[in-house]
Amino acid sequence: MEIRHFVTFKKIIEMGSFTQAAENLGYTQSTVTSHIHALEEHLGAPLFDRMGRKISLTDIGNKLLPYTQEILDTYGKIESITSDGEEMSGELKIAAPESLTVYRLEPILREFRKKFPHVSISLTNATCGDNKKAILNGSADLAFVMLPQMQDSDLIVHPLLDEPIVLVGSPDCLLNIIDERYKNQKISECLITNEKECSYRRIFEEYLGEQRIIPSSTMELWSIEAIKRCVMSGLGISYLPLMTVKEEIQEGTLKIIPCVGDLKQIFSQVAYHKNKWISPALTMFIEITLKHACEWSCAETTS
Repeated sequence: MEIRHFVTFKKIIEMGSFTQAAENLGYTQSTVTSHIHALEEHLGAPLFDRMGRKISLTDIGNKLLPYTQEILDTYGKIESITSDGEEMSGELKIAAPESLTVYRLEPILREFRKKFPHVSISLTNATCGDNKKAILNGSADLAFVMLPQMQDSDLIVHPLLDEPIVLVGSPDCLLNIIDERYKNQKISECLITNEKECSYRRIFEEYLGEQRIIPSSTMELWSIEAIKRCVMSGLGISYLPLMTVKEEIQEGTLKIIPCVGDLKQIFSQVAYHKNKWISPALTMFIEITLKHACEWSCAETTS
């Protein structure tokens, strides 16, 4: 067994296919297959179930995965032994939701990139649930999420900021507040929202369910900017992080519609696996993130 075999095994899991892993690693597909065959021959058992174009880990593959992560982390530590005093390099794999990527991460990424230009950053966008899974299965080094405060024994979590979520409509929207008058009723507005797995969408739908309030219809979009455009055009209402609509509220193109009742708090948080080797690059990225989070907090208290 060789290190590159474990790298290939991990990359197949991250990419979801042998073909994409080969493209990402710059190998031919036959090379990727030979790496997996070498591991399987050594272990005496298959690592993947192949069902057409879909692959899934076997029981042995699932058992090998955490050891693979340990091996690759240890290899990274060995590689960094001689890097003291040299310019920081390596790769960071970061997962984040669209909202935090667009409205929070840009200054963090810019500062890190300026200070450490030789560190490669891979940034993927997905739902907060998928981002959490990414750090648990090792496909991401660090994940940003917007969720109620996380408590997971496998994770190290840094809360960053309480992120208010608000219901918004166009200035001409006839709905000005959601209170007990609307309980057990159907409202005429369309709920314009993002994917079903979104944390704050789930929280708002739970609130509507508890109040027995039914929107006239639901329109599902995958972009916050598209949602805002539709709401500003008077096509419906949406429940969005305040940071994403603050400018439009100040300009008067959107208005807040207060909701009477209990809605769960959402926090921006950054997390990584407790067993993850914290490389120098990851250490600096976390430090820069926490510094900017303090600035966000100061800006919120003075605005």
